[in-house]
Amino acid sequence: MEDDMPIAGANGTGPASRPTLTDVGHLAGVSAQTVSRYLTGASYVGKETGARIQKAIDALGYRPNRLARSLQIGRADTVGVLTSSPLNYGAAQTLSGLSFAAHDADITLITAHLTATNPQPPEAARALERFLSMRVDGIVVSARVEGLERVLERSVRNEVPVVAITGRPLPSTGTVGADSYAAGRAVMGHLLQLGHRNIAFLSGPRDSVESQERERAYYDMVAAAGVNLLPVMTGGDWTGAAGFEAGRRVDFSTFSAVFAADDELALGFAAAARERGFTAPHDYSLAGIDDMPEARYFAPPLTTARLDFVSLGRRAFEVLQHAIRTGEQHPHVVESPELVIRDSTGPVNG
Repeated sequence: MEDDMPIAGANGTGPASRPTLTDVGHLAGVSAQTVSRYLTGASYVGKETGARIQKAIDALGYRPNRLARSLQIGRADTVGVLTSSPLNYGAAQTLSGLSFAAHDADITLITAHLTATNPQPPEAARALERFLSMRVDGIVVSARVEGLERVLERSVRNEVPVVAITGRPLPSTGTVGADSYAAGRAVMGHLLQLGHRNIAFLSGPRDSVESQERERAYYDMVAAAGVNLLPVMTGGDWTGAAGFEAGRRVDFSTFSAVFAADDELALGFAAAARERGFTAPHDYSLAGIDDMPEARYFAPPLTTARLDFVSLGRRAFEVLQHAIRTGEQHPHVVESPELVIRDSTGPVNG
């Protein structure tokens, strides 16, 4: 005679039934309603009772139904995050910060990545509408989209709170950004203090707010110091390859220092300079922005303005959660830079 086997599903072919709230309640010696209150936090459950419920959950391997819970409590505990290419150091670290904060808050992130280098409004609108169809509680936009505010107005229409990660505030949207202008001023101030009067600026993407703010800092500091204004070197993007191309083309006799809009551009520029027989800080000084972890291992280690992008992501999540809870839009939040001086910069003719 064969051993008795448990029936898997109603017709004997499906998976074994998952434990229910009732099963957890029976094992913990409480009602299913008490288990539900413990899971949702809808009302107080005593410490001893809560411990019994958690022990029963662990013993049975019970997994709460997040969809049912969202219908019960009126929120999905889910946030949409819109990103775009290229996912460079700053963007990737910001996404990490968002993920860490969401994990701590037991919130699920749903990410949509716009693959176009210059995403257009229709592509962004489709992604935002998909978020809304999933009943997200809010949206974080960490993508560079032309006419972002118009896209949000037409697609989201105040259905859920939105926070945009950008260096400039938007009138009708919560915003969080790294202070690129202050970072640029810190780098320029350091180079000017070293006695440099011919400082070249190597830009990132010209349509990037962050690159524009760093370039604005360059112009303002040059004007305030009364030193020579040099033509901007256009990198085109944030990569080492763009910095390398700029380093191959530039006339090294025209400057004594280079302010690169980010560390990757600086890395590529330094590589091209070495190929041409120029090294920092002997022949010129070089500084960037970001303080990516590898910057301290450049040859030479790179002077840079540190921006904490993980903290930026965390703060963006906190601002969104505040808006979800209160319905209030938080004022523009900025992440301040810290100048990190290393061996790539030195006194002019030093």
